[in-house]
Amino acid sequence: MNTVESSSANSSVSLHTEQPVSVSAAEEKDLTTNFYVVGGVINIVMIAAYFIWAFGAWRKADKRKRR
Repeated sequence: MNTVESSSANSSVSLHTEQPVSVSAAEEKDLTTNFYVVGGVINIVMIAAYFIWAFGAWRKADKRKRR
């Protein structure tokens, strides 16, 4: 519990520290797998967005050449 004691000459603060929670190997594997899955999805979305943008830009440039 955090407590603060005040006096006219000195003030001290007692800090509360939490012990780290141990994670089982199965939970750690799940967290690692989730990390890579989310990263993979983000990469796929970014690549798809790039190709959609590039295709649109290519079609615009192609239309300008034909005029």
